[in-house]
Amino acid sequence: MSVTVALTALVACSSCCILITTAASVSDLASSDYQSLVTDDLQPQQISVQLQQTDPGQLYGQNQMGHTLDNIDNSNVDFFHQFHLHESSEWPFPQQIDNSIGQISGVSISKDNFVYIFHRGDREWNQTTFFENNVYREKHKGPISEQVVVVLDPKNGSVIKRWGSHRFYMPHGITVDHENNVWLTDVALHQVFKFGPNSEDLLMAFGTAFVPGKDLDKFCKPTSVAVTTSGEFYVADGYCNSRIIKFSAEGRVLLEWGRSTIVTGEMLVPPYQLWIPHALTLAEDKELICVADRENSRVLCFNTNNGTFNFEINPQLFQRLFSVAYSPMAGGLFYVLNDKNMDVITDTLAQGIVINATSLEVIGQFHPKDNEFSRPHDMAVSPDGTSVYVVELIRSHIRKFVLDSDIQNKFLNKSVDTLNVSEQELMLNKYNVLENCPGLRENSGKQILLIMLIIAVGLFFTAAIFVTVLIYTRTKSIAHRKDAAFSRWQPRTLNAADGFTLGNIFNKKQRAGFEKLATVEVSEDDDDDDYDDNDLNVRA
Repeated sequence: MSVTVALTALVACSSCCILITTAASVSDLASSDYQSLVTDDLQPQQISVQLQQTDPGQLYGQNQMGHTLDNIDNSNVDFFHQFHLHESSEWPFPQQIDNSIGQISGVSISKDNFVYIFHRGDREWNQTTFFENNVYREKHKGPISEQVVVVLDPKNGSVIKRWGSHRFYMPHGITVDHENNVWLTDVALHQVFKFGPNSEDLLMAFGTAFVPGKDLDKFCKPTSVAVTTSGEFYVADGYCNSRIIKFSAEGRVLLEWGRSTIVTGEMLVPPYQLWIPHALTLAEDKELICVADRENSRVLCFNTNNGTFNFEINPQLFQRLFSVAYSPMAGGLFYVLNDKNMDVITDTLAQGIVINATSLEVIGQFHPKDNEFSRPHDMAVSPDGTSVYVVELIRSHIRKFVLDSDIQNKFLNKSVDTLNVSEQELMLNKYNVLENCPGLRENSGKQILLIMLIIAVGLFFTAAIFVTVLIYTRTKSIAHRKDAAFSRWQPRTLNAADGFTLGNIFNKKQRAGFEKLATVEVSEDDDDDDYDDNDLNVRA
């Protein structure tokens, strides 16, 4: 009796655990659905657009989504201030960091938010720097003596570390990847370098020093590098070749696309003809590699896997695009650094422009307090999307822009307060998510059916054992009263005919111990004519 009661209690406890676990799972599922819904609500209002590869018959040189400043409905919304950044008052600009820092040609942000800049020391690039065949004219000066790579504190711009002296001749681009490796391009050397996180540790070098070329093992004034989380990387090559080359993590060439073009007037430019691809950015969540096609005044985005053209961004605000950066926040944002074309009279400022990566609409702009940039050259966005850094080709000029606090609260700091959410609101939002997401609704339905099945099985066994115990107890009670009536009370062993036992419930005949179960899996496709006695025994 005691064993049976203990078994009953154990099964009952197991059923309770199943119920508790199930309730927790349902609660977690509801919380997850609600969080997803709120995340969707945080995205800015977007026009539903399906990005498609351009029809060969469609005109190039335009915003392929059809959203330009002429057709944006801004009657009720000041779109230039939907996504606004202001210049940081805590950053040391306009005071110089120090006199050793020359023209800053590149800037990048590490995963730890440290600011890396690449500057030219005492060198400047002018009309006499290169021969007509793109060979560097001032090799006799030797490498730059200053430490050209400088790491800055993102809070106040103070110098944390310096390195890179006596190695570079004309710095251009810098990229810090997800492993804190530092990638550098030098247009005088016509080379691309990969340094480890320990600065002076050179891991890879591509191209031949001072030798420009068009082959896959040479570059001609390379400008920028973009590195994926898997280690593959892209090189924008650059001022001469106007192409993009994709490499494996080991440095093997995988893809190449793009060619030089110089188009003037109103002629439309095909997407694979580039005129100085000046900067690269990756939107890995969208499988895009995008390039600032500087002199063609546009951003071109290609598929990261095969290099096929995806879409183009070319609003009327663009004139000379020096840099493009991407942030996945708010559903995806492109930051574009635009400079004036001195040959064209226009009211357009040298400024930063924010573009919605889904609708391709201009949703904001930013520029210095004194109205516009002076010779802007490169730009980088912090990993959390709250800060943008812009460098200008003026000695020691680097500016920091910060996302307005109300926008930060809307897109970054807003979280779900479970204490302020009623159960009715929770279930309503969960219902809305399931209704709008067929895949999620199907998976949730399967989970609920499985949970209900587990609960039913637990309850069934609990009820069965409980009934068995009641019958067993009642049988013993009757036997006890019968024995007491005839004064024959004595210990005895119940036979099968005297009452029910757990063994009798599940077995029609008495067995000595348990039979060994068959562990061989037999295919249902076997030919029935090949069965023998052993097969039948196994199947039985």
